[in-house]
Formats: sequence, structure tokens, C-alpha cells
Amino acid sequence: MARTSRINAPVILSEPVQTVYRTAIYVRLSVLNGNKDDGESIENQEAMLRGYIENKPCFSLRSVYSDNGETGVNFDRDGFERLIGDVKSGTINCIIVKDLSRFGRNYIEAGEYLEKIFPFLGVRFIAVNDGYDSIDPLSSDILSMHLKNLVNDIYARDISNKISPVLRAKQERGEFIGAWAAYGYLKSKEDKHKIVVDDETAPIVRDIFAWRLTGLSNQMIARKLTELSIPSPSRYRFEKGLVKDKRFETAPWQMQTIKAMLSNQVYLGHMVQGRKRKSLYHGQKQTFLPKDQWIIVENTHEAIIDRKTFDAVQWIDEARRQEYFGKSGRYGNVGNPENILKGMIVCGCCGTKLVRHKIVRVNKIKEPKHHVWYSYVCPAHAADPGKCSFTSVKETLVLDAVLGWIRKEIAVALEMKKLIESARHRAVVSSEQNTLTAEIEKAKQALVRIRRLRERLYDDYLDELLTERDYLYSQERYKAQKAEQNERLTMLLDRQKHITKTKTRENLWLKSFLNFCDNPELTAGIVAELVDSITVNLDSTVRVTLRYQDEYGQLNACLPSREVAAGE
Repeated sequence: MARTSRINAPVILSEPVQTVYRTAIYVRLSVLNGNKDDGESIENQEAMLRGYIENKPCFSLRSVYSDNGETGVNFDRDGFERLIGDVKSGTINCIIVKDLSRFGRNYIEAGEYLEKIFPFLGVRFIAVNDGYDSIDPLSSDILSMHLKNLVNDIYARDISNKISPVLRAKQERGEFIGAWAAYGYLKSKEDKHKIVVDDETAPIVRDIFAWRLTGLSNQMIARKLTELSIPSPSRYRFEKGLVKDKRFETAPWQMQTIKAMLSNQVYLGHMVQGRKRKSLYHGQKQTFLPKDQWIIVENTHEAIIDRKTFDAVQWIDEARRQEYFGKSGRYGNVGNPENILKGMIVCGCCGTKLVRHKIVRVNKIKEPKHHVWYSYVCPAHAADPGKCSFTSVKETLVLDAVLGWIRKEIAVALEMKKLIESARHRAVVSSEQNTLTAEIEKAKQALVRIRRLRERLYDDYLDELLTERDYLYSQERYKAQKAEQNERLTMLLDRQKHITKTKTRENLWLKSFLNFCDNPELTAGIVAELVDSITVNLDSTVRVTLRYQDEYGQLNACLPSREVAAGE
């Protein structure tokens, strides 16, 4: 017997709610932007992607993440790590890149992100030039995506294998292959593999050598150049448009810059290259090679410093070096604890990272004979006291302050642990979770029902119980209902995860600080896990920024008011 249609009355199709994605633009260039104006430059990549999302209300741009001068064969990049951090925190749920090669050239790792990590985190991924959109079934040809990633992977490997011998051959012929010439020289306009004297900066190089001969230290020379308002090499290149990265706009003279210049044989007219090694494909970090492995070709360009002056400066530097190591080596085994705050302390006056220095005082009468302590000093002050007034702070003072901040935060965590374990709080959270679980189950059942109705709809059409018009209309209606339920289910699951991660012991702030509640001493592991940054002010007061403060705020907001506030 023929079946009767289940479509008894016309249904008004409502407009599906459009999802608005919290969008990130990611751009990458393998070499630092110099004077590039092509489509691969960081600026042009960003402009293209901004144009892509313009007038598309489904994309709400939250931030642009950039890696300038970073290889694509691994994902150990600052900009990318910040992006993933924001993805994990829920700030971003859509990533847009120019093409897959800008995202990464490592086939295996790129595949992991695109096939497993991003789908698991609910992140939409778009590669504009490749026509790939993870939510579009028509563009999600996995095989095609794999082939493109594989091509990028093989390309990086092939380039790495081919380019290294070519570059080394150029170096051995004395051809210049660097991004920019040493301070005092410029790339020749006629031949980019040759360097010529820069009439504007060569006199400054001669002055630096002359000052060293008169006995000025590297630090004193750096200060003198600063006082004379002479731009440092990095700042000079920025002002001339040779580099565009704004971090070089105010780069100061550093002692290490002077030291490197005074020992550089390029000023004798010799081409010195191959001092560093870095593998493009294998992701090998930059390492400095010993002098006997450098490639030095003599008399390739005009000298700025004569041999007599150069050798005299080397003799002075070697004498100072021997004197320094003679003193420091004498007490090398006296008190040498781990620098557990390395890289975390910044100067509250100028923002420069502080450096730890060892001080030894010899007592010829009393025991112990050696009194050892460490202080953190500001390199910016050493280079130019006029720009930074901070001098130093004892390490013990900073360690005590950091330990005090952490202990106070742990005390807050223990208090909040009691609150979340109270019957009242557990009842509230349990009620929320039960309500969400029930709503999630309803949404899943609704999706199952919609799937079954769509299957039956096709049977009705085949049995000619529906006209083509009714079939297409109903198909659209069920499609809209499915999209609505999927969006609702995603929202409910996100709320469920949010409750677990914010209102229970799984809260990242609470979990992290409770892990160390039984540790009486400060260790490198505790600092790395719990401390974000440390600022030492001019009056030696210490400000510690602890990690997971957003998670703390989320937990604190759902608990009764408390007298003690974290991070204070």
C-alpha cells in the first residue's frame, strides 16, 4: 500500500543563524623583511588577508600573528606559539593564512594540526590561495591537501640540500652572500656579491679603533657613541630603509657590538663568512662555529683599518681577556648556583632584561675566605646611564620576593580549594553540569531525529509522495535545523568544558599552584611553571606577574567574596 506524505502543512523556513568566527590572521616569511615589496612580504600577506575577510560579517578579526624570519619546517615560532595559546584559551576559533606553505612546510606536523588538533579544538582553518576551507566539504579534499603539504615538505628538504653547497662555494670564492654588509660598508649597487666602503659610517669605524687604542673600554666606547647621537648599526640600517622591523628603530649601542667590530677582519679588506650554521630543513638552531672553520678570503674589498692598527687592538683585547679570565677563573669554583630566574627579570626603569653577575670578596683573615654573592645588573645602564638609572639588585632579595609572592598565591589557592569543596559550591556546579548534560543529550537526540527525517524524506520523494519542489524545500528546512542544533550542541559542550576548567579542581590556576603547596624552596621548575615575569623597580621593589591569572579570575568570579585577592 502506498504511503502518505508526512508533509501535511507548509512550514515557514527560518533563516539560520550565521556563526561569527573569532578570527586570527597568520603571516610568515622565512627571511626578515628587508626592502621586499612583493606578494610574499609580511605587510602584503597581511593586506591580502585583511582584504579577504573585509565585508564578510562571519569573520571577527581578533589579532594578527606574525613570524618574520622564521623557517616553516618546524612550528617552534614565537608568533605561532602565541596563536596556539589563544586557540587553546578559546580566544580564537578560526585561522586564515595566505596558503599552506605560510602555515608550515613540515608535512607530518602540518597534517597533525589540520586533521587532528584543529578539528578537535573546533577551529576553522582557511588557506586562501589554495582554496582550502575546513568547513567546506567541496574544498576539503584530504588527498589534495596532503599532496600540497608533501610538496612543501619535499621542497624545503630539496632547497636545503641544494642551496648549502652553492652558498658555500660562493663564500669560498670571496663573494658576499649576507643580507647586509658589516657596519662601515654597503652592498655594491653594481654587484650584490661585493661590498664597498660606506663614506658615512667608515669614519666612525676608524674612531672606534682609535678610541680603543687610547685605552677606552668597549663599554666606554658604546657610551661615547650614544652621547654623540650616532645611530647603532641596527638603527642605522633601519633609518636607511635597509630593514623595516621596528624593533631596530631605537636599537642602542651595545658592548658586544663594539667587541665584535674590533675583532672583525672585514675591516682589513678580508671577506669573513661561515661563522654561523643553521639548517633550513632539519630545523637546526643557529650555532657559532670555531674560528678555524670560518671561511676567510683575503683582499676582496677596500680596507678601512690598516694592519698595524688592527693588530694593536687585538693585542689590547687579548691582554684584557687574559686579565679577566685570570681573575674570574681564580674563583670559578666558589659558589656557582643555578640561575633559576634567568631571562625572567626586567628592569622597571627601561624594560631591559637584567643579567646576573657574580661578585667575590676575599677575606684573608676570617673564614670562610671567600664571600660570594650575585647581583642582577641592567645592560642598558651600563651602555648609557643617562637613559636608565637602575644599577643592580641582589639576587637574594629577588628570590625572597618571588618566593613570597608564590607562597601568598598558594595560600589563596588552598583557601579557594576549601570553597570549591564546600557542599554549597559542589551542589551549584553539579546542578549546572546536570542541566547541561540533559540539554546536550536533547541536542544529540534532535540531530538523530533530523537525520532520520531526512532519510525518510528521500524515500517519500522516490515514492512520488513529494514533488521535487516540496522535497527541496523540506531538505533545506532540515539542513537549517541541523545547522542550528549543531551550533547549539557546540555551545553547550563549550559551556560544559568551561565549567569544568573554571569552577572545579581542574581549574588551571588552582591545579598548578596546589601542585607546589608542599615545596618549601624555590626551584627552576617552580619558577618556570608559576612565574610569567619579574620586574625590579628603581627602589629595588619587586613586582612578580604570576601565570594563569585569567583562570584565577574565572574561578574567583563564581565563588563567594573573599578578603584575600590573588596576585596582590
